[in-house]
Amino acid sequence: MDEYLADMLGIDLADARTQDALDDTERLMKLIETLVQHRKTRRITQSQVAEAMETTQSAVSDFERLGGDPRLSTVMRYARAVGLCVRVAAMVVEEQPSDAGWQPVAHQEEPVAVAGRRTAV
Repeated sequence: MDEYLADMLGIDLADARTQDALDDTERLMKLIETLVQHRKTRRITQSQVAEAMETTQSAVSDFERLGGDPRLSTVMRYARAVGLCVRVAAMVVEEQPSDAGWQPVAHQEEPVAVAGRRTAV
């Protein structure tokens, strides 16, 4: 992000959480750029993608414009429509946020329900 713009918006670029958010946004933008480039390389039209996704061409156009915040399910559906598959992985972050009340769900010991299965109580 441009330092001047960040200053005007009151965003502290030195803040670790802000930097993490910017990194996440950059990764998402690169992923979308990769998907769109793949669509163009394969000569698939936005209309064909829209048909495969059961949506409209204008919705596909909106998705391809950077700056949005698409749902993960939309990214995955778009990828399938252009012949790709997006894999998602969670990784442990070395430094925990400074908020003492924050506790990652993955570290809780209570059972989590899984569709089609019963958990012991």
